[in-house]
Amino acid sequence: MTFCLAACAGAPVAHAPAIKPSQFAFQVDSFRSVAVARGVTHTFVYSPKGPWAIHVLDVQLDKCVGAVAAKGAPGATGRIKTSEILKSLEPARDVIGGVNADFFSLQTGAPTNALVMSGRVVTPPSKQPVFAIDSSGKPRIGVLTAPDTLYSTDDPRLASVSLAPLHPMEAVGGRPRLVKDSAIVPEVDTEGQPGFANGRHPRTAVGIASNGRRLFVLVVDGRRAGYSDGMTLRELADLMLSLGARDALNLDGGGSTAMIVENPATRQLEVVNRPSDATGERTVGDALAIIETCRR
Repeated sequence: MTFCLAACAGAPVAHAPAIKPSQFAFQVDSFRSVAVARGVTHTFVYSPKGPWAIHVLDVQLDKCVGAVAAKGAPGATGRIKTSEILKSLEPARDVIGGVNADFFSLQTGAPTNALVMSGRVVTPPSKQPVFAIDSSGKPRIGVLTAPDTLYSTDDPRLASVSLAPLHPMEAVGGRPRLVKDSAIVPEVDTEGQPGFANGRHPRTAVGIASNGRRLFVLVVDGRRAGYSDGMTLRELADLMLSLGARDALNLDGGGSTAMIVENPATRQLEVVNRPSDATGERTVGDALAIIETCRR
């Protein structure tokens, strides 16, 4: 079975306990939480152990909050900053925040795994896992497959392709899976080229908790000596477990790592972390956005 369901159909969303400093296995020197919108809290955690600067969007998936994939361009190609991708969703969507998503081609900007937006397949799946939202609004992490056909970038046939084991409404890719059924997976120590898994880098990740009723979308700053060193994949998986995630996926990191959150006072989307590139926020292939689905 390639896909893991992490949701509870029809279950009411209970009030989830707030993230607390005591639940982390490391020393916490600075901790603050701000309610950004109904059901969404932005928490900043700073630890001298790494040192680590961590930003978490704690998302309650009730009828007024959802997660969607975004590209910021009509086709598969092109690179745009995460903040600009999220702003491009407005005014059609009430965007609360979001992060960069999949790894992408440096030449074309096309995501390397499946990108599905509003049920439309933009890029085909690879053998790597995705974070997806199915037609009933359930979040899932697993591997999507397509028919035994080779699809090129912006292939018009993708519009009608049927993915298995489900046709998601939204999907963004990542690698590797960090946590499955509340256990760290072996790939966290072996994924990718030397240094990718065991080196400390800026990281972006998404986790599913509370039987699919809660998401943790987070970034860890890195490559900033004296401020934040970044995490290994195992440290990132441990962080997800400490938050309470049952399933979690690593997204693109390094200079791509960026979190955007709406300022509750100004209602403006702002970059809240410190991207590692000297030039600031990097252009990326796609993003994962947290949106309000009810009018304010």
